[in-house]
Amino acid sequence: MTDRMDRIEEMIKRDISVILDEEINDPRVRHVTITRVELSRDLRSARVFCTISTEESEKPEIMKGLTSAGRFIRASLAKRISLKFTPRISFREDRGEEKSSVDRIFEEIEKEHRKEGP
Repeated sequence: MTDRMDRIEEMIKRDISVILDEEINDPRVRHVTITRVELSRDLRSARVFCTISTEESEKPEIMKGLTSAGRFIRASLAKRISLKFTPRISFREDRGEEKSSVDRIFEEIEKEHRKEGP
């Protein structure tokens, strides 16, 4: 079942990316990259994670734009995929990349301490 879920999640990720690039005219929705999709077991809801490559102050407005475009994106997605139900979409900012860069910084600090010794 997980292989099927993975394929569906990847398909939804790809299709939402295309919809954002080609069909959304909202000026608030820009600089957005879809990183992953997490589907519920019943395939009725999808959490769409994205990174926003812009200033921190603009991110809330972009997230509002994504949320307001959610119904349109869901309708466009329904035309592109053939599932019994088209999942409800909720957007979340993916902070995984930020965490990994912080982890790298801590690893560098730890290496420096090891080199210096006690």
